[in-house]
Amino acid sequence: DSIDRVDKNIEITRLSDKAYLIQSSYSCNGHLDCNHLLIIVSKDIVLVNTPASDSLTVIMLDCIEKKFKRKVTKVIVSQFHEDSSGGLQTTSKRGITSYGFSKTRELLKSQNKNIDIVFNDSLKIQLQTTELCLYYFGAGHSLDNIVTWWPDEKILFGGCLMKSLSVTDKGNIKDADLPAWPVTVRKVKERFRDAKIVIPGHSSVGDYSVFDHTIKIAEMK
Repeated sequence: DSIDRVDKNIEITRLSDKAYLIQSSYSCNGHLDCNHLLIIVSKDIVLVNTPASDSLTVIMLDCIEKKFKRKVTKVIVSQFHEDSSGGLQTTSKRGITSYGFSKTRELLKSQNKNIDIVFNDSLKIQLQTTELCLYYFGAGHSLDNIVTWWPDEKILFGGCLMKSLSVTDKGNIKDADLPAWPVTVRKVKERFRDAKIVIPGHSSVGDYSVFDHTIKIAEMK
C-alpha cells in the first residue's frame, strides 16, 4: 500500500521510488494538516520541514527509521514558523544537519534554535547522484519562506508560500507580506514551469495549478 499511517499523528505516502509525502498533525490531535517531503537516496535521507513540536519530531524520526531502516541525515527548514522549525532542537541533538535561509536563522536565534548551513539567494545540496536546490524568491506567507526543488523528480516543496487547491483563504498572515506574496509566487511559477508535483505547507498536494491558485488567494482583498 502506498499510504502508511505510522502513528496517529503521522502518515507516510509514497510519491515515487525515492520521494515520500509525510503529513503530521499541527496540534497532535490526529488531524493531519502539515506537509513534509522525505527524499531517500543512497547515503542520505532528507526531511523537508520538522513537525511543529520536538515531541512529535522524535516520533516522526523514529517512525522513519523503523520504516526505512535508516536515519534522517539532513533537514531543510522552509521558514521560521513552528510548523517548519518546531523540532530543530531534536534534529540538532540527533546530529542531523539543517539547511535554511539566512533570515530564518536570524529569526530563530531568540528561540534557541540553530540552522547549520544557510544561504542568501540559493543553495544546491549535492546528494550522491542527485541534487536539491533551495531558493529564496521573496517574501510571502512569511518574510523568509523558501522553496525546495528536486529537478530529477520535478517536485517542488513550496511550503507555506503555496496554498493548497483545497484552501480558499490566506490562513495565518501575522508575519505575511501581502503585497509581495503574489509577486513572489509569480517568480516561482515562471521558474518551475516543468513542476509535476507542488507541495504546499498544509492540506492536499497539487500540481502546477497550485501557483495560479495561490496567486488568486494572495490577491484577494
